[in-house]
Amino acid sequence: MKWIKRLSITAVVFGLFLLLSFIKVSTFTITSDGHVEDFHLYDEKQEFRIRWKHSVEKEEWEEMFELSEGSISLTGTRFKTFGAGVPSDTGDETYIKDGWVYMMGIDQNIGKILRIRTGKDTDHRVYYGKDSILPLEEKQAYQLSVRQQSMLSAIRDYIFVETRGEHR
Repeated sequence: MKWIKRLSITAVVFGLFLLLSFIKVSTFTITSDGHVEDFHLYDEKQEFRIRWKHSVEKEEWEEMFELSEGSISLTGTRFKTFGAGVPSDTGDETYIKDGWVYMMGIDQNIGKILRIRTGKDTDHRVYYGKDSILPLEEKQAYQLSVRQQSMLSAIRDYIFVETRGEHR
């Protein structure tokens, strides 16, 4: 009788794993060298920012993004000083506030993947929502992406990020 009970438990567990591997969820992940650095369930209209120190200007720059319709859109940027190649205005509204030049209402669709490369002394950070800050390692390539993945894979990524102790 014990073997029937064990077989039933095994069948339930196997069925649960099978089910979780077929259910798809949308996620927003930050990866580097194939490793998940940060993980979030996709949240329509969620904003995030990438902030860094410009390698030439040595001033903070920040770009604002939004998750929208299953992809990433650039919505605005702000910086302290103009540099080579920076347009005098972009988007719907350009203004100066608290020493920052803001260019808002850009609404440029990036797609499902945004790739960035950090520099030696750029101090890149990703701010997701109000509470999550992810400092990025110097001289690394990162991929920020919106994707569909199985619920089982999403649970694995979530557990990996949370148990690493680096997620803030």
